[in-house]
Amino acid sequence: MPLPTFNANGLLPSGIHDCSLAEAEKRFVLNPHRAEMWQRLLKFVDWTRSLDTFDILYLDGGYISDKPRPEDIDVILQTRAKYGTEALESMTPFFLKGLDTIFSEYGVHLHFWSEGFPGGIHDFRLFFQYVRPQDAAPRGLAPGATKGILRVQFNGRTAPLPQRELAEASS
Repeated sequence: MPLPTFNANGLLPSGIHDCSLAEAEKRFVLNPHRAEMWQRLLKFVDWTRSLDTFDILYLDGGYISDKPRPEDIDVILQTRAKYGTEALESMTPFFLKGLDTIFSEYGVHLHFWSEGFPGGIHDFRLFFQYVRPQDAAPRGLAPGATKGILRVQFNGRTAPLPQRELAEASS
């Protein structure tokens, strides 16, 4: 299913939208600035693939909007392993490298998710579907407005995941 078009506010419709890296590239590499950002993201994806512990990444931020010159790409990596020692160990190389270094090298603000995270740990997949207050007003949106994010299965190890509505994911 193709990615939906931007709404009147320059954002994807609310929800999680599945796509491939090729589909995301075709849709969001709109100018030379975005092309450079995309190349940095692909280097990050190549490094992540080499670790062989993640299959799904979520993309968000100004890059997943009509903003011509976004500053970064927000990424959530979902561990292949459910929450526990193996999932936490899969995150270790990123923390050893340093999240600031990852941002400097790849232009990625990195977050993680594992199925089964205990209550009280923030689910960034939900959090990133909210439009930041400082971005809502200029786009004519009310506080608490939601938007869409992308889910990319980049190692091909899992079957396509169903669309998850915001309400379902929060329960």
